[in-house]
Amino acid sequence: MSGTPHRWRVLWAAFITYLLDSYDLIVLAIAMPVLLKVLDMSLPEGGLLGSATMLGAMAGGVLFGLIAENRGRRFALILALLWLGLGMGAVYVVSTWEQWMVLRLVTGIAIGGIWGPCAALIAAHWSPEYRGRAASFVYSSFAIGAVLASLVGRMVLHTDWHVLFLMGTVSIPIALLVYRLVPPDPAQPASPDGERQPGVGVGAIFRDGMARTTFLATLISVVNLAGYWGAAYWIPTFLTRERGLSLTTMAWFSFVMYLGMFLGFQFFGALSDRIGRRKAMIAAFLTVAFAVALYIVVRNPVFLFWWGIVVGFGLCGVGGVLGAYFAELFPERIRAYAGGFCWNMGRIGAVLAPFTIGAIGKNYGLQTGLAVTCIVYILGAALLLFLPETLRSGGVNET
Repeated sequence: MSGTPHRWRVLWAAFITYLLDSYDLIVLAIAMPVLLKVLDMSLPEGGLLGSATMLGAMAGGVLFGLIAENRGRRFALILALLWLGLGMGAVYVVSTWEQWMVLRLVTGIAIGGIWGPCAALIAAHWSPEYRGRAASFVYSSFAIGAVLASLVGRMVLHTDWHVLFLMGTVSIPIALLVYRLVPPDPAQPASPDGERQPGVGVGAIFRDGMARTTFLATLISVVNLAGYWGAAYWIPTFLTRERGLSLTTMAWFSFVMYLGMFLGFQFFGALSDRIGRRKAMIAAFLTVAFAVALYIVVRNPVFLFWWGIVVGFGLCGVGGVLGAYFAELFPERIRAYAGGFCWNMGRIGAVLAPFTIGAIGKNYGLQTGLAVTCIVYILGAALLLFLPETLRSGGVNET
């Protein structure tokens, strides 16, 4: 049996939810050229809008993780979708940079609130031997959401940029769909003395021997997201400035890379169900380290363009498997909170990496900056050796 009778409905509900989450995360970058003019912002001010979103997401991982454990995973997902839709629609009532900072911080809370409950729901409804594929499929919607944001941006930015954000309000009716598709969480079992178990608090992931696991899992997430945003952010600039690819060619490069990402999610998810989560993630880290390293030594423009599929293939391999891995690494009662915390605290890497790689590139060339991302990925592979394999007889923490 591959899971509960509700597994396919939960899978598609989580897939659509995370697609919208990804769309709403990416859409700010798509609209940034227009927002810089409309709000008369400097480049650093524009960058701070992205940082505010990431900070909100970090807070959201904690807030919605606790909501999921104490009020239900379905409830947390529905609340995050409603919150997200309202935040996207609110672009019509903000007009200054300060208001945008507040809006993106608040919207970011909902963006960060979706990952953990999705991972916990997949773990609850899919058996371990299919869980890697299911989680990776859900999170592969990141690539589709990013492509969708790019396509909508191409269509509406030159007419009314508000529409780009307005599309995100579709998460409000999707919340109703999630309510219909996802079954309520089962009631928490009573403690041995017959009393109801106490609620999950902020410190739950640091007690009962969990502190080391939480720290290492968060560090893996930091490395994964630092590598992703460091490479994905600067590779297009590297290829145009230092390898001579034209802007026309690069207009299609993101689609090539996102295709690779989607395929990589599926491959490494399936691989994790066959050889184990840890081995699959080590393979993904080493794959992307090798793929990015080739960009440093190869100069053929045609090869560099199509090699983007391979780079994308490795870039997101770990991200999907982490959905299954974090769920199995922690006890069932704190899965949504622990997974959401570790993943979203990893956004520290997403905030720091683009700036750090850019600074290295300014002083030593982007070639050196990208070499640093390769080292980061190799470090990630090494760190995984300090965490256990969870694909055994149902994972290490099925209770």
